[in-house]
Amino acid sequence: MGLDQDTPTFLYIDYGASPHIGRELRYSLSTLLAECEAPRVVVYTDKPQVYARLHACVTPRLFGPDLGRWTRDGAYNHRIKPCVLLDALRVNEGLCVLLDTDSWIEPGFAAALARATANGPAMDQYEARDPYPEIAGFSARLPNVGAYVYSQDTAIMFNSGLIATRDGAAIEDAVALIDALWDADRRRFNIEQIAVSEAFRAHGRPIGETFPTFQHYFRRSLKRYMHWRIEAWIRRTPHFGPMRPCIATPRNAVRVFNWVDRATGRRISGG
Repeated sequence: MGLDQDTPTFLYIDYGASPHIGRELRYSLSTLLAECEAPRVVVYTDKPQVYARLHACVTPRLFGPDLGRWTRDGAYNHRIKPCVLLDALRVNEGLCVLLDTDSWIEPGFAAALARATANGPAMDQYEARDPYPEIAGFSARLPNVGAYVYSQDTAIMFNSGLIATRDGAAIEDAVALIDALWDADRRRFNIEQIAVSEAFRAHGRPIGETFPTFQHYFRRSLKRYMHWRIEAWIRRTPHFGPMRPCIATPRNAVRVFNWVDRATGRRISGG
């Protein structure tokens, strides 16, 4: 199925020495190509030569000095996600969709994404209300919405494995909120997804959900299993192209794999 209205620009991020990120991206992208006909895909990366020849739909975007700026010199790597999205919104018209590499696309995603973004932004799925109760009453001045106060009654968090938006102002405020929390020593690994969710809420943008057509395997045990399976998939499928999801994740198989991985000390997954 194609996306014939407001065709999105899809974004991925791959930087650093780990080979697993690139392999995850390869599998995720293959499932995206099977769902969306000739999508626009931009990979933000420090290894553009890899993506320049991967597929005709893919355009690499070299980080250069932006990598340090967008991660606070490596102090908070997740900050890079809204920064990449903001950069893409400034140079691409219409909807921009940032996907984490540890993901795959199920049939029906194109239609689900169109529905989820019909009236505003979309993210992976809703996770929690009041996700950071320790900062109740925290306040900051954001560049677009102005005064922001964290309220336990209204604060929300969606998973940021996918963020889709046309709204650069809200993403700019999300980056500012991350920085305000960081500078106030209110530091957690997930303040990025809290900030993005809260920025959309503060701008009055209801957030749609793309789950379950967007699948995000962020838990460590499942990531180890997927790394193992994706490595085998790449060996079997050396020629990259569109492919529907082909790696099953039954709970018992994941448990057995991780038990063997730990018991043998071999780190089969390398992760």
